[in-house]
Amino acid sequence: MNGSDIGAARQFLDEALCEVAELEHSLCLQYLYAAFSLKVRPDEGGIDVVQTELVREWKGQFLLLAREEMLHLGLVLNLQAAIGAPPYLRRPNFPQPERYYPLGTVAALEPFSLAAVDRFLAYEMPAALLPPAPTAGDDAMTARLTVGQLYDRIRAAIVAADERELFIGSELRQVDTVAVIDPEGVLDGETTTGYGVEPFAVTCQASALHAVDLIVEQGEGADEAGPDSHYNRLLRIRAELLAEAEAARRSGRPFEPTRPALDNPLVVPAPDAEGGSLITAPLAREAAELFDAGYALTVLMLLRFYSRVDESPSERSVLQRVLFFPLMTMFTRPLGEILTELPAGSERAGPTAGPPFQFQRGLSLIPERGVALRVFGERLTDLAARAQRLTGRMRDTSTPPRLTHRMELIAKDLARIRRSFHEATKGAAHD
Repeated sequence: MNGSDIGAARQFLDEALCEVAELEHSLCLQYLYAAFSLKVRPDEGGIDVVQTELVREWKGQFLLLAREEMLHLGLVLNLQAAIGAPPYLRRPNFPQPERYYPLGTVAALEPFSLAAVDRFLAYEMPAALLPPAPTAGDDAMTARLTVGQLYDRIRAAIVAADERELFIGSELRQVDTVAVIDPEGVLDGETTTGYGVEPFAVTCQASALHAVDLIVEQGEGADEAGPDSHYNRLLRIRAELLAEAEAARRSGRPFEPTRPALDNPLVVPAPDAEGGSLITAPLAREAAELFDAGYALTVLMLLRFYSRVDESPSERSVLQRVLFFPLMTMFTRPLGEILTELPAGSERAGPTAGPPFQFQRGLSLIPERGVALRVFGERLTDLAARAQRLTGRMRDTSTPPRLTHRMELIAKDLARIRRSFHEATKGAAHD
């Protein structure tokens, strides 16, 4: 294979990996939104004590699916590093029409519902269940693909390329995602990887193909016979939802498992999205802006984490401890759930808000290590201050004490994260 051929192969793979990175990133957020929208207490109304347990199980499943999408995204970023491509974490804002991706499926932040589950099933559908594709004409050019088929194209390109010429990237940029998800070894090593995904460095054709196959076989493109595939887990949730709704109808009991969160919430109109629902209530807007600022910091840290070549192991560990456990579990999840309970507008009985996950301009790699650490520290300081102010405003309004207390905990956790980060990076931010 000459230089022109390998260059074309590398460019094709880079573009294809960017596409699936967008999809994994986007689907992770959509699963999180569905999880955050589910009720968890009988006093929210619409569910009784027994139904609450079922709904909590669904919430846990969606959170697990989101984590597995993160693991898949990590493998895609490792594949990009292996072929010498930069990490790709950009994506369009929600919603996106069916034509945006070749899956023929809308990308949207929507509360849990039968329609939302059906949309997720369309994402995760095994290729074997698709109708036969046209073989000629315009219909063949626009035929729907599954996520698994997108990965099949990547697999074919890896097989066709010269192995010695393709894998030129540094292993230093690759991440053992198990260590990232569980840096302190809190969880057992046999169970921290989700649905059989064991992240690893990609260094050759065999490891690259193994990464692709793990994602396809154990995630979106899994064989329909696999009981623990994403597709079949979603099928079980769908069946349980229909059965519970029918049982409630027959007995005359209510069954409303979902908070009335907005579809595709926004704090400002997004020029790259077709539609969206603006949050207008001042308190919810402030909470949503805080949420998006934290999401932006997460993306910036991820870009740096998957681009690092000069950090020491201890410096990488700092980003792990701040990014993956505290920031995601002590900020993203609780504030996302709070937003699904805050009124989105002036009508208290109207829809609630929801986390926008709005993607901002300027979310690009900060290449200098010291500069990046300084910016991260500044943003953590800003997050902590804003969380404290929001807590005060919630105390001064008629916000339910339960939500105010959760916000107080978020503010305290952010202050603790900020102190820990500044102490751990003291001096390094000026190198």
